[in-house]
Amino acid sequence: MTDRPDLARTADLLNTVFATGTRRTVADLTWYYLENPEGPAAIGRYEEADRQLGNYSLIPFRLAGPDGDSLRLGLGVDLSVHPDGRGTGAFRRTVEHSYSEGVAAGLDGILGVANMQSAPRMVEAMGWRRLDPLPVRLLTVNPFGGKARVVRVDGELLEGDGLDRLLPTVPAPSAGGLGTVWSAELLRWRLAKPGARYTIHLFDDVLAVSTRTRMAGLRFAVLLKVIPRRPVERPVSSGRLAAALAAHHNTPLVVHWGINPTVRFRGIHLPRAFVPSPLELVLHLFETPPGGETRNLDGITLSTFEFLDFDAF
Repeated sequence: MTDRPDLARTADLLNTVFATGTRRTVADLTWYYLENPEGPAAIGRYEEADRQLGNYSLIPFRLAGPDGDSLRLGLGVDLSVHPDGRGTGAFRRTVEHSYSEGVAAGLDGILGVANMQSAPRMVEAMGWRRLDPLPVRLLTVNPFGGKARVVRVDGELLEGDGLDRLLPTVPAPSAGGLGTVWSAELLRWRLAKPGARYTIHLFDDVLAVSTRTRMAGLRFAVLLKVIPRRPVERPVSSGRLAAALAAHHNTPLVVHWGINPTVRFRGIHLPRAFVPSPLELVLHLFETPPGGETRNLDGITLSTFEFLDFDAF
């Protein structure tokens, strides 16, 4: 792996490429790239004349399945090429540099969360596999359920042992595919995202994480993640989860993106045309070392993946 990256230059690049109104800071990137308990990011870069023209960062995380299958992947984020580098091969060189950095970091491959512009390039030009799109739902609120203990996410919770008590064990791997391996330590880091505001809703069987946002002038509660606190024999109803979020955030509109076998989701599937920034999942596995077991790319499926599994909120 390369030396500690110049995060100020990376932040400048991201702010140039992504004019979203919210500027990325060195503190943001330090949290995301360097403080992850699973390890620092493997960062692909393209530089020319002492300028950073390309960036692709791989955030390490683990996927596990019920049969003992596991992968240590890099979540591919912040893929960007400076306007001055477009048409020069900077895109391919940046991505290929992330491959070598990922291998050096002990990663098995990359799971990319891409927009509608970059996903086709990853698939058609780089040979990646596009995974099935994940649904966006407006959840049905059950008016007769949804009581939950609300836990404020603040410095006291993140600095103490509160999360260890709320999530005392690592949840069992999801059935039917691979899912992120969550622990109190990983959740503590993820909830410490600079500038973010999260709420934990504590039920007897699951822990839900939410935030709120506005779209088209309407306020939405967002169900970011559901993590089982004990073995769940039957999927829990999304209606009671949505009711707890709706009551806390004072809105009847609760949105969820992704899949989770712990939950039986009910609601309206939003057409992709109505989603502000449709997300595509793309997968690439690094070449198997000599003597290693060859992995079947087509046989890899996700059973659990939601907003909190990456940095959307």
